Amino acid sequence: MEIKIRQGVASDAAQTTPLILNAAQSLLTSIFGQNKNRTAEGYLSHAWELGGGQYGFKNHWVACSGDEVLGVVTSWHSKLGATFDRATLDSITSYFTLDEAITVLMRNQTVAVNLTPPTNTELMIGHLSVEESARRTGVGSMLVDAMQVRAEKLKKRKLVLDVEVSNVSAIRFYQRNDFVEESINKGFIRFARSI
Repeated sequence: MEIKIRQGVASDAAQTTPLILNAAQSLLTSIFGQNKNRTAEGYLSHAWELGGGQYGFKNHWVACSGDEVLGVVTSWHSKLGATFDRATLDSITSYFTLDEAITVLMRNQTVAVNLTPPTNTELMIGHLSVEESARRTGVGSMLVDAMQVRAEKLKKRKLVLDVEVSNVSAIRFYQRNDFVEESINKGFIRFARSI
């Protein structure tokens, strides 16, 4: 099976939305879905198709075999700026009512205070998820390696990511891929891999 890594496109939404949700299901449903997967999935699909911001296709890469999306990943760094933030906010306010959007933003802020943004020398990866049938085939490692190539082009010195302490399978995956634990902060482990 030949696997290709490419930037996401709007039409990937049906395949990538469940993968992104799977990457941090309890966290994302608590922020966007009021613990209802359907609302979180609906928002993530909407945000993906808009393209910009934290959940848009322009900020994600997919691993594909033919037309089938096998995995997804995103990355961000310290210089994303106001356009990125505005696109994320636009995706929230165009999907949720004003009251719901305010609640979503407050829930998101509650989580965000426990997470440290990347420094100028770091590229942070997130939303890494692989289709269940493609796990343990190297797809996840290929996505991480693609983000390392991106980090090198951006002249970063390391890849970083946060994993919920309870996500044992993800922790083991990152350890197998040469990430080392840097810190623990309120339920999240910060992992890093030097470039």
